[in-house]
Amino acid sequence: MSDWQSSYAKWLQDPGISSEDVETLKAMSEEEIKENFYEDLAFGTAGIRGIRGLGTNRINKYAIRKVTQGYCDFLIDTIPDARAKGVAIAYDTRHMSRAFAEEAANVFSGNGILVYLFSTIRSTPELSFAIRYLKAAGGLVLTASHNPREYNGYKVYNETGCQLSTGETEQLVEKINRIKTFDKVLIDEEGRRIRLLTNELETAYLNQIEKLALNPFNKDLSIMYSPLHGVGLSPMKKLLEQVGATFNLVDEQCIPDGDFPTAQKPNPEEPEALNLIVEEGKKHKSELLLATDPDADRLGVMVLHQGDYIYLTGNQIGGLLTEYILKHREYDAKNSYLLTSIVTSKFGATIAKSYGVDTVITFTGFKNLGKKMEEFLNEGKDVLFTYEESIGYLPETFIRDKDGISTSFLVAEMAGALKKEGKTLVDQLKSLYEKHGYFKEKQVSYTLKGIEGLEAIRSIMADLRESGLGQGPKGFKLKETVDYLETTIDSDYTNLLYYTFEDGSWIGVRPSGTEPKLKLYINIMADKPGQADAKCSILEKWFKERISKWLV
Repeated sequence: MSDWQSSYAKWLQDPGISSEDVETLKAMSEEEIKENFYEDLAFGTAGIRGIRGLGTNRINKYAIRKVTQGYCDFLIDTIPDARAKGVAIAYDTRHMSRAFAEEAANVFSGNGILVYLFSTIRSTPELSFAIRYLKAAGGLVLTASHNPREYNGYKVYNETGCQLSTGETEQLVEKINRIKTFDKVLIDEEGRRIRLLTNELETAYLNQIEKLALNPFNKDLSIMYSPLHGVGLSPMKKLLEQVGATFNLVDEQCIPDGDFPTAQKPNPEEPEALNLIVEEGKKHKSELLLATDPDADRLGVMVLHQGDYIYLTGNQIGGLLTEYILKHREYDAKNSYLLTSIVTSKFGATIAKSYGVDTVITFTGFKNLGKKMEEFLNEGKDVLFTYEESIGYLPETFIRDKDGISTSFLVAEMAGALKKEGKTLVDQLKSLYEKHGYFKEKQVSYTLKGIEGLEAIRSIMADLRESGLGQGPKGFKLKETVDYLETTIDSDYTNLLYYTFEDGSWIGVRPSGTEPKLKLYINIMADKPGQADAKCSILEKWFKERISKWLV
């Protein structure tokens, strides 16, 4: 019997599975059983994510219960007075998010742990804020962030409001794996330890964001905002109203809807997801377009420049904000830091260096960046700005996860300040390139779904490790190869191959921690923009040919 068949058989016999769900399992085809049971959902860069459905490779109420029981055991073992300190739970607009949140809450309550459950949809940054504000033992948010509509997910946080570190995740997984059947989960169906959270925390959170202001807000700047059917409308609308901004909303996308009907993928990192906001922006002659993803922790930005809307990448916004913050904030450069991830462009770090500020690099994900921020602040160091290339930014230190709301505020303030000088964000970007060199980056994702896709991704990574780059890209001389399964950062490993070339350009290759994708990161340094574009095209074409036999 194969592993997936064995897992399926165990579910059929598990006393914790309802009779109704057992009948659903029995009605599955062999192909469905194989897809749903061929592996267990694993913790990636941001908790667990999966397609909704029954099975070990799907997210469902049984997975939620089991993971939550493991988290209860972890908290009780590691946090003094965890039951009294409690946990905070938030959830987004996706299908089943509220139901999954209630399932988790009942398990916490069944374990005697106080639960602070948001009464309505809330953003991921507000969850991080709530944990710190309430001095809770931890928390979680039910969201699959920017993944397609059929997904949901479960992100776990520690008492600092940061996603669990690699070491903490390993301890949690050990607790989860001890639970052999679902009937061992402790559930309080009456939810006697659950307390509902109202708007008090959102007000406190928005007040903290306003304190980030570095310049007077330019009320003449015309802004268009979309929450992409997610949770961002309430905090963003209140914040923009508080500062007196001139703004309009994409009304169709202000309706909370887990089907994301007006965006095939609710991912503001992909410009095509912003088609509707561009249409609305043209109608209102908006100068700045802002769109947060469904849980409002990431931000997409477009700016009106010479009659066209220009999409700015995560690396570009990161560089612009680095310049803006370091130019206008007061700080001791010798004791202040910029934090970025290993696959983020060196653009921001180059700008920071010009101000005498060092950059510290972590592995991908805010579980690593937030952990490093916490460490530095505890040591009395100042963290000026934290970001990574996947449009995740953290301009504040009062939470420990990326924040699309606070970043929207600061980007709008920056754009307004530049408008007073007769410039746009694109003008400023060009000035920075002229001063620091031309940085061109591109992220290419190869989607490889199902069992075959997983095997293809594993085979590609294994072949790159065994055979290297082969002949390599034309015109590029390899300087260094780093395999981060063998080389550590802060004693951690990750599945990333990193190739640096003699001209300072580099590429990174890794499997996604949240989606069935292989990711290629291309970063180019050049003296002229045309050179950067040409080099980027060469690398992208070469890599696709290098892995072509798996892309069928």
